[in-house]
Amino acid sequence: MLKRTKIQFKISVLLIVLLAVAMAMNVAWSRYSQTRQAEIEMLEKTQILNQQMHAVWNFIDINQKRIDTDANGEYNFKNIYCALVGKGVAKLFMKNTDYVIRYVSFQPRYSSAYPDSFESAALTQFGEDMESDEYYGITEFEGRDVFRYVSPILVQEGCLECHGEPAGEIDATGHAKEGLRVGEIAGASSIIMPIDIYMEGIGSNIAQQSIIFFIVLAASIAVVIFAISLLVTRPLRRMETAFERMEIDHFDTEFSDAWSSSEILDLQKKFHLMAKRLQALYDNLEDEVADRTRRLVEANEVLDEQRANLEHANALLQAESLYKSDFLAMMSHEFRTPLTSILAYADILERSDTSLSDKEQDAIDEVRENGIVLLTMVNNILEAARVDAGKLELTYEIVDMVDLIATVEGAILPLAERRNIRFATSVDPAVPLIRADWESLRRIVENLASNAVKFTQRGGEASISITNDPQSRGWIAISVSDTGIGIKEEDIPSVFEKFTQVDKSAYRRFSGSGIGLAVVKILTEAHGGTVEVISEPKQGSTFIVRIPMDRPERRNSP
Repeated sequence: MLKRTKIQFKISVLLIVLLAVAMAMNVAWSRYSQTRQAEIEMLEKTQILNQQMHAVWNFIDINQKRIDTDANGEYNFKNIYCALVGKGVAKLFMKNTDYVIRYVSFQPRYSSAYPDSFESAALTQFGEDMESDEYYGITEFEGRDVFRYVSPILVQEGCLECHGEPAGEIDATGHAKEGLRVGEIAGASSIIMPIDIYMEGIGSNIAQQSIIFFIVLAASIAVVIFAISLLVTRPLRRMETAFERMEIDHFDTEFSDAWSSSEILDLQKKFHLMAKRLQALYDNLEDEVADRTRRLVEANEVLDEQRANLEHANALLQAESLYKSDFLAMMSHEFRTPLTSILAYADILERSDTSLSDKEQDAIDEVRENGIVLLTMVNNILEAARVDAGKLELTYEIVDMVDLIATVEGAILPLAERRNIRFATSVDPAVPLIRADWESLRRIVENLASNAVKFTQRGGEASISITNDPQSRGWIAISVSDTGIGIKEEDIPSVFEKFTQVDKSAYRRFSGSGIGLAVVKILTEAHGGTVEVISEPKQGSTFIVRIPMDRPERRNSP
């Protein structure tokens, strides 16, 4: 039942909450407004009573001389004065009512005239603000709520005889004068009015208004709930029944809710249209499913055929890559053997015959230089083929960089001298012994140094410098610099790619396979290091290789 009246229940709860809030606001406003009205009425009553009491004072003050003059016209003080008469009248008034009337002052002649806290606040206000002529409010007095009204008593001409100057002089009543002047505050009249009857009336009125307000709101809520049930809930229930029928493949939906709202009727029409379309789709669903299944089977067959073709092509590519790697390795090995023999015989020829002419010596140097270049190219191709075949393995051992640089210098220096290039090497004494693959590290430095000499014009400079890397502790930096042709900025990203050369024309000045820098990068990264290049065209280049001093797994990356 709760499920079928969910909207109705929520709206009912909402309306009940609104009823409670409206009731609370109505009670609060009624209490405030009626209390305010009662306070205005009590203020008017106390003002009238206060004026009446002041009238008594004024009457006595005006007729004071007449009262104190006997039949013979002689002054005879009869101990009847304004304060005494005012207090007497107040006592008579209080005798038959619940009112309390007091006359108070900060300098009272009687102990009963001392002000309480409320009256003290009023006297203080009158003293600070001479324009203020009343002080009132609802407060507590002797354990019950009352309305209190205080007004100032100002010194008049007739008051000076008893309360004027000089201060301290004994007046006719036997009291010392206060030394007051006309217009000053002599004290205050205080009226205390009970408010029980007002509060009872307010409570009764609020109760009656609340009952009427509750009945009206309850009736309104009942009407709203009935309207929602008739216009919304019942049509939605019929639509829910139609949905349940659609779950068991019954798409006939007819609605006859004449009392429904236009929004519900539009929704029912659209629902009916949707049911018709679903019926049409359901009628053709089996044929469409069969057709889609057939197409899916055909697509899977095509995919299987394409997958087989891709696997065959991949196998062919792998085989061709393996053939290429094997061919390059075989040819590099076959080239390296005769090249080594050529270099060896050139050395033997040079050592055995000391009577060589300059031309013969130049020829031998030319053979040696080109043989070294060609042997370096073959070694690089062999190294690249080994990497492609996944057979690159590093043998870590203790490496002294001074010895390694000396070996590279012995191979490169003859080439530099032949080209009239100043070639220098330096190893920082702070560089310690490191653990690395000696042959791979030598090939890295030799390839960079060979390129530096090859791409530097005659009379230029090339150098190798090895220091501790200032950027990362536990790393060394190998810098190879030259004053050669340099590299354009747009060509720098591709210099480490295989078979890539900056000058790709058929008439380029510098020969080479374009694989040396690729091998440098491969071997550097195999050590866990990095390589970068800084270059400007026609200004030269600097290649910086950074590698760890120990195995990659034994140190932290920079």
